[in-house]
Amino acid sequence: MHCVVCDKTIGKSGYKIQCRKCDGWAHLNCTNIAKDDIHDKKKIDWHCKQCRDSSTSALEEELEEEASLREKLDRCIKRRQSQIYEHSPSTQDMFEKLLKKIEGLEEAMSFNSEMVEVMRSSLDELRKENKSIKTKYEKLKIEVQELRQEVTVLKEKNAATDIEADLNSRKRNIIISGVIDKNEIVKVLENLGINDAGIKVKQIPTNKPIKPFVVTFSSEETKRNALQNRKSRGNLNSANMNLGEQRETYI
Repeated sequence: MHCVVCDKTIGKSGYKIQCRKCDGWAHLNCTNIAKDDIHDKKKIDWHCKQCRDSSTSALEEELEEEASLREKLDRCIKRRQSQIYEHSPSTQDMFEKLLKKIEGLEEAMSFNSEMVEVMRSSLDELRKENKSIKTKYEKLKIEVQELRQEVTVLKEKNAATDIEADLNSRKRNIIISGVIDKNEIVKVLENLGINDAGIKVKQIPTNKPIKPFVVTFSSEETKRNALQNRKSRGNLNSANMNLGEQRETYI
């Protein structure tokens, strides 16, 4: 199945619309119909360009044929008029009635001609509007593509910044096991002579009853002092650091 607008293949998936006259299909993107109208299940009376052009041409041909028939009928009436008037008055009355009917027909044909002009004008306006919409759509398409590129660049920059921040943070990290909460971590650090109000604490999820913590110091120097003091203290446990019940503490 091919699109009646761009002549490219129409896949099974994706949005498409069918011409009401010729039953041909077109990509929704090849028309000026919005996807929201499809989602809302609005009744859309869409005709392809070929069908719209053929409708206008057919109406013009019909009007031309009517005008030709009217001209022939007028000539025929004029030829017969003198003959009919010579025979009887009643025939003349019938002829007058016939003339009135013909005049009504002429008025109807004149109205049809005016309607054709209105339709032509409307079609011209629609073509201009459609061309303007397509131009705006192409501009918006380019702007969206540029914005997507900018978003991609920003994401890459943010990712690089996050990686750099994570690496810097790891340089200031230590892991402490055998403590229950942040309060005990503060007591452990005080036992090591460290008083860092800017520490950050994050618990590591494990299956152990007492989960270890990642402690991030405010500086690498504070981390080095903590590790150096830890070496000089020897064995650490909850008892010699006044943390309550007996349990080993590791740094």
